[in-house]
Order: sequence, then structure tokens, then C-alpha cells
Amino acid sequence: MKIKLLATAVLVTMALVTGPFTVVCAEESAAPLAAQKAVRGLGNAGLGVVAEVPKTVYYDTLEDGPVYGLTVGVLEGLSWGIARTLTGVYEVVTFPFPIPEQYRPIYRPQYPFEVGKTDLAD
Repeated sequence: MKIKLLATAVLVTMALVTGPFTVVCAEESAAPLAAQKAVRGLGNAGLGVVAEVPKTVYYDTLEDGPVYGLTVGVLEGLSWGIARTLTGVYEVVTFPFPIPEQYRPIYRPQYPFEVGKTDLAD
């Protein structure tokens, strides 16, 4: 009985996961961009606060000194991390749709673990 229940759960999960991909893959040129948006959203949602706080503390310490980095940098990193996490959830939910135009990223750098201080993309 447990095996049948597990098999049913796996099949239902696979159907739910692959369903949105059929809509995305119907338009071939948009499929890689939509998949990239989904992966970017998962990365941002999962690592937003975890990666953003130490990264912002590091860059603020380099620019303005250790006192500023360890006080304002923590708060700034926390705010960017929360914003990046919520944006990641937004990107995962909306990945089948080309918003913003051409699936462009909302933040620069695209992923929280990339080098560079976080800012809004152009």
C-alpha cells in the first residue's frame, strides 16, 4: 500500500512540475530564457538572505570601513537579502511569462553568489 501511495505521489509531483514546462517549451526561442529565469528565481529564493548579508558586509567594509560594514552593512545586506528572496519567489511563480521584457533579471548580479555589490538591473 505504501509503495502504491509513494508511486502515486511521485507521478502527481512529476505531472505538476512538468506541466508548466510544456507551456514554456511550446515557444522554442523562449524556453531557455524561461528556464534560466526559473533557475535564477530558485537561486535567489534559496540563497537570498544567506549570501547577501555577508557579501554586503564585505563590500561595505571595503568601501567605508569595518565599523560601517559591520553595522550598516548587516542591515543593508538583510534588506537586500529579503528583497532578493521575495524577488526569487516572484520569478519562480512567473517564469512561464516574459515579464520583465525578454525574461531579463531584476537584480545585478543575477545570482546572490556572483561577485559584485547588489543593485537593481537596468
